[in-house]
Amino acid sequence: MYDERASTEIHTDASGYGIGAVLVQIQNNVEKVIAYASRTLTKAEKNYSTTERECLAIVWATNKFRPYIFGKHFTVVTDHHSLCWLMNLKDPSGRLARWALRLQEHDFDVKYKTGKKHSDADALSRNPVEEETETPDKFLAVTTSMNLAMEQKKDQDLAKLKLLSNSSKNEEFRFIDGILCRKNFDPDGKLWLPVIPKHLRADILRHFHDAPTAGHLGFAKIMTGYARDFTGRECTEMSFGMSCIVGSAKGESPFQRPPGRLVPIPPAIAPFHRIGIDLLGRFPKSAHGNKWIIVCTDYSTRYAITKALPTAEVDEIAKFLLEEIVLRHGAPQVIITDRGAVFRSRLVSSLVDLCNIDHRFTTAYHPQTNGLTERFNKTLADMLSMYVDVEQKIGMKFYHL
Repeated sequence: MYDERASTEIHTDASGYGIGAVLVQIQNNVEKVIAYASRTLTKAEKNYSTTERECLAIVWATNKFRPYIFGKHFTVVTDHHSLCWLMNLKDPSGRLARWALRLQEHDFDVKYKTGKKHSDADALSRNPVEEETETPDKFLAVTTSMNLAMEQKKDQDLAKLKLLSNSSKNEEFRFIDGILCRKNFDPDGKLWLPVIPKHLRADILRHFHDAPTAGHLGFAKIMTGYARDFTGRECTEMSFGMSCIVGSAKGESPFQRPPGRLVPIPPAIAPFHRIGIDLLGRFPKSAHGNKWIIVCTDYSTRYAITKALPTAEVDEIAKFLLEEIVLRHGAPQVIITDRGAVFRSRLVSSLVDLCNIDHRFTTAYHPQTNGLTERFNKTLADMLSMYVDVEQKIGMKFYHL
């Protein structure tokens, strides 16, 4: 467990293809590891000199462990002796100067240790972890062997566009890998979008709407996602929001009285400065035995973290708070929850106190206090409701979002 009062060290090392770091604390005269980190070098970083790679390891490690070390003195331990003079350069220039400037926000000393005694960080740098690749926020959840170029040839209207695209003066249409594409004038989207034949547009829209990951969202959102990846939306008159039996049966919201005058919560000053946590359930038992979903939302970025749980016991809540929030994103300054027994338990209260977190509870019978989390709960529940059959069994697996 991290001790705010114990002396802290960061052991760093670099190899020809990776960098590694270990966050260490001296507690009761014993060296204890708090966290490990490593990553591979990019193609450009592999061309750095040995000194630059070692310095890169320090810059990356201080940024990686920033929630633990910011505002307190610590020691950087390295097996590269030349880094000891990095912060003492009188007239630095280039890349080293930029890194030295970034490191000036921290209060630290650089300590040299021979390579034989520096095996922890050295092992990480020689066995780096590949950088995680984020899942695209929009994708067509259908695997198909369709040849779009062949399908375009079947559309008589596209034949005229192909003749126009062969003209050197035409700047709106272009062939890319044998596929007719149209220029996208939206500065935030892709430059060229494939032209979809009329006979395929209905199938593609149906996949955007009915796929297990689509959630049966409304017509406007479906068309927005379609327009980002394809062109030809102006030629369709389909409205899945009106024709979807499941959506029309379960998507209607009861009439709600307008809320009274509320005192707004001031905006958060930084990512994960203030978060809201809530439990969603109880659901029918899933294939993996899960019945609950715990939801965490960041009030600064609107970023949401969810996890399926088998029970709503106190230890599951504390484990989620520690592993998914504190150890991944650092301890927030404020946590907002309802007045449920699990959130007011001794275990959760002790964890919050150890992390120096201000735990705030919503007003009784007033969930709007944690409105951002409650609104995300509604969106998530609406999407899950599309997969509940008549026997109230969820016909899908819970995914870790």
